[in-house]
Amino acid sequence: MLQRLAGSALVLLLAFVLGGCGDNDGKLRTKGRLLKGGEEFIPDEDENIQITFVPIMPDGKPPHRHYYADVNQETGEFVPDGPDKKGLPAGRYRVAVELMKKKKDLFKGRFDQEASPFIFDIDEDTEEIVIDLDKPPLYAPKPVAGG
Repeated sequence: MLQRLAGSALVLLLAFVLGGCGDNDGKLRTKGRLLKGGEEFIPDEDENIQITFVPIMPDGKPPHRHYYADVNQETGEFVPDGPDKKGLPAGRYRVAVELMKKKKDLFKGRFDQEASPFIFDIDEDTEEIVIDLDKPPLYAPKPVAGG
């Protein structure tokens, strides 16, 4: 019995070490930058940038979860946190950007969770996401309902 327990503990330890010492459960912490006209977008003192990653589901159904980003309000840089602060799973995301002042979006919904043209496929090879508010894509792919 003791030998079996020791063997199980060794297997778990090896899995942990070989798995990258806890790889955030396969979640990604891709870095991003928010620009306006090619320059860092820094909100005014009484404003706050909010960035949300909304999964685009292959079946066209609404996602179960959104992933919020940790935004550095002084540089415009951001990293998706997710609810457990470990990042987000690989996939296709609509990235919503809101500039909040007194609970109002100064962008008036132009880049919100339904209208944002910023769509990215994010995987382990995605090093950085760059969003330039003055250069939204002309065409943003939309999910195909029913495959």
